[in-house]
Amino acid sequence: MRFARWLFWIAGAFGLAAIYLLYRVPGSPTYYGLLATLIAWQAAFFVIGSNPKRYRWLMIPAVLEKALWMVTLLVLYTKGQTTGSALAANAATHGLLGVLFVVAFIKTPNTQ
Repeated sequence: MRFARWLFWIAGAFGLAAIYLLYRVPGSPTYYGLLATLIAWQAAFFVIGSNPKRYRWLMIPAVLEKALWMVTLLVLYTKGQTTGSALAANAATHGLLGVLFVVAFIKTPNTQ
């Protein structure tokens, strides 16, 4: 359970740091709305990290969030709207976190 606690706290902190940088980039109101949604996910990571056993089932939507981001990047890459290096960097971070979230889910005991 210590693994899950640290993993989700690190993921939340990493996410907030990345989002802070994204707020400095000019964008549309929709862009900033999406960033606000990302902040909500970072809060969810902190909640999971606060008590992984209690919030174990919330780990599944966290995995889905990471997986959907990877699918989105693959689509953008195939359309030529992002670079291979951006895809690799995101796979190294978000993809790895998604896999580690699955490991945390498996390692965290079920409370029921």
